[in-house]
Amino acid sequence: MNLRNYLVIVTVLGLFGWAMVAFYEAVMDIKATIDGSNTDEFVFTLNVSIILFLIVAIPAGIVFTRKQIKDKQGWKEALLFPSEFRERDEREKALTARASRNSYIAMAIVFPFLAACMLFQPFISDYFAAYPVVILMLFPIIQVTVYYLSIKKKLHS
Repeated sequence: MNLRNYLVIVTVLGLFGWAMVAFYEAVMDIKATIDGSNTDEFVFTLNVSIILFLIVAIPAGIVFTRKQIKDKQGWKEALLFPSEFRERDEREKALTARASRNSYIAMAIVFPFLAACMLFQPFISDYFAAYPVVILMLFPIIQVTVYYLSIKKKLHS
């Protein structure tokens, strides 16, 4: 995984999180409309984050999928497996195994902290209702970051 791929993945995850926050707020608007006494109008808003997510994610997905198909992988591998799992020799298999192990260990450490952050949700939800979405989106971002840093460290050592 090179820096460009890492930045694209983190950007897509960040935009996805932002879009999920927008969806969450839209669902809260719908709920307020349904719960309210005025049922004649049905209004909710979605912000530009969803469109921006689609503008970035669709071309990125096409580029990554096309690259994997060029490398003689089938459609199943191109659609279901990340491009960083392209292992052409034993060294790359060892690097991927080590980075995956480090990512797995990091998740065992990070998950209790993220769960503890969820304890603050009742206090923060009055100011930022989509707090749980942000906490959930930290999980894959941290996982990808640990994976990338592990690969980078082993390549430069």
